[in-house]
Amino acid sequence: MIIVNCLGGLGNQMFQYAFYRSLQTSGVSVKLDISEFTDYNLHNSFELMRIFAIKPEYAVKSERDKLLHPNLLLRIFRKLKIYNRHIIQKEFGFDSKYCKTSGNYFLDGYWQSEKYFMNCAAQIRKDFTFPQIDNKNREYVALIEKTNSVAIHVRRGDYVYHPLHGGICTIEYYKAAITLIREKVVQAKFFIFSDDIDWCSTNLVLDDAVYIDGNVGTNSYRDMQLMSLCKHNIIANSSFSWWGAWLNQNHDKVVIAPKKWFNDQTMNITDIIPELWVKI
Repeated sequence: MIIVNCLGGLGNQMFQYAFYRSLQTSGVSVKLDISEFTDYNLHNSFELMRIFAIKPEYAVKSERDKLLHPNLLLRIFRKLKIYNRHIIQKEFGFDSKYCKTSGNYFLDGYWQSEKYFMNCAAQIRKDFTFPQIDNKNREYVALIEKTNSVAIHVRRGDYVYHPLHGGICTIEYYKAAITLIREKVVQAKFFIFSDDIDWCSTNLVLDDAVYIDGNVGTNSYRDMQLMSLCKHNIIANSSFSWWGAWLNQNHDKVVIAPKKWFNDQTMNITDIIPELWVKI
């Protein structure tokens, strides 16, 4: 049996579930492990089941312990690097070997590429069907639907001084992305999503833009839902806005993404951004 570890915010959880679902669709005996959320105080903890109508099969403690804490002989083998049931994804680039894993392993990674689940992309879109829009956001949806709507996601908060993620999506990045969108989309209407709307209204000088405010805490997923309903997307180096763009079902969508994803240039990011998206 394969166990896929699940940890992180909503976007990361969605990537890990999608990889789990892909393995399951391929006939692999696989379960999802959410045990690390027991004492996890970041973001909104485990959200998938609360937001989406999905029923993953979860690993129980004994199954996890069997792979991560084996008997003495297997621990010796692991130390000697003869046998190891705990496989950690070392590169962010797509590697097909993980999709062909069989036997008994605990897979620990982020799997941030659509290539890990393209064999069941339609099923993933179905699984990630959002709940009916709430009254608070209904007016936004009406405006999004009747305009050439462009979602702009600006992630600040924990990203501002983050050594790995911070300083990548600068104001210059957003200005360049907005200019490019205007060249490709007639009468673009911008909808701004952020955990720091005040910063956006001050620094993104846009006429007649709509600043989405109030979807916070356990309702923060509503921003992703609204982003997915926009016709085009400008995303941050964030799995949250990545999914907002990927779930956008407009066949003519223009998605602009940062060509730099991490500050660590040794990390392979080749497969994070889908081929049809524009990188700047």
